[in-house]
Formats: sequence, structure tokens, C-alpha cells
Amino acid sequence: MSDAGRGRAVQEERRRPGLRVSGIQAGVVMALAAVAAGEFFEVRPPDAYGICMACHGRDLLDWLVNNWSSARWPVSQASLVFPLLTTVGVLIGGFTAAVLSGEFRWHRARKPLKSFAYGVLVMNFALLAAGCATRLLLRTAAGDLLGLAGFAAMVVGVILATYWLRWRALR
Repeated sequence: MSDAGRGRAVQEERRRPGLRVSGIQAGVVMALAAVAAGEFFEVRPPDAYGICMACHGRDLLDWLVNNWSSARWPVSQASLVFPLLTTVGVLIGGFTAAVLSGEFRWHRARKPLKSFAYGVLVMNFALLAAGCATRLLLRTAAGDLLGLAGFAAMVVGVILATYWLRWRALR
């Protein structure tokens, strides 16, 4: 990009009115909103359940099925009154951030069925390991042996996958 083009982009950026929010400001607002929602709905989640994407996605689906049909699928204590919308919030937040920063692009998966199958496997293994990586770390920090075993298995899996990807790239 030429100097003139960069200068126009900077001037355009200055003219564009917008709300500038830092990560810390957004985190404080979200934490306060979570505490307020917890108090309003009287939600007391179980230990290390705060930001588990696998469990919250499962509970959202279970809550919706239970409320739309006569099913009695089990949901966590935190999702009895109202579903946890962490997964929806992450999707909307990621989409909004990508659009606002100009980085959003549509693309098609080369092998959509294979990608879907991998996603199903990852979610199921996350639930078998008692939650996502964040929850495993929180459980490990709390001294839970299942959390420690799951975290150790995750580390071994990352190391093996890294070696496999390196081997495949060098072939």
C-alpha cells in the first residue's frame, strides 16, 4: 500500500465514530453481567463449571429438547431455570469481532462431512473427560484427580498430534 493509501486509511479510521472497548473493560462488564444474572436467576453452578464450552453446549441442547418436548434429559444444576448461553455468546462475540475488524470471510470446508465428524468426536471426548480444556485446568487446580488425568491426557495428545502434523508436513 502506498503512503497516500495508508494516510487515507488512517484519516478514515479517525473519522469513523465508534465505541472503543479494551479487553479488560469487556471482561469486567461480562463478569458483572454474569454475577447479576446468577443472582437474578439464583443460579449456583457446580465447581469448575463457569466457562466449559462442551458442557454448556450439551446443557443448552438438553434444556431446549426438554422444554420443546416431554423429554427428561438431565441438565446441570446451573441450567435448570434458564440455559447457559456461553456457546451462543462466544459465537455472536466472535462473529461481531470479526465483522467489526474487517476479518470476517466465508469459506467452505473441503470435506464438510469429515469436519463434522471430527467436531462430534471432539465434543464427545471433551464430555467424557468431564469437560473442555478450561474446565480440566480448573478441576486440576482444585486438586481433582480426574481433572489431573484429563489434563495429562490432553498434554500427551497435543504432543503426539504435533509430531504427527510435523511428520505429515515433511512427507
